[in-house]
Amino acid sequence: GMDFVTSPGGQLVVGVTVAIVAVAAAYFLISSKKSKVCLDPENFKEFKLVKKTQLTHNVAKFRFSLPTPTSVLGLPIGQHISCR
Repeated sequence: GMDFVTSPGGQLVVGVTVAIVAVAAAYFLISSKKSKVCLDPENFKEFKLVKKTQLTHNVAKFRFSLPTPTSVLGLPIGQHISCR
């Protein structure tokens, strides 16, 4: 019963168990919050066109939706994409 928890060996086992559970929970929370990057530099992917705004006679702004509300495009600043 309680003799195990109050013994030095028992306290060590309980402490190690708590540490393992805490590390596993932290890993799960961190990995579940990372959003998956939508773009793949090797393969074209389709995205639904949500809105097209004509800015001038030869310039338009296109807005596409991502697969989920938490998805991340993953395009670094200053980079571009190709559309086909």
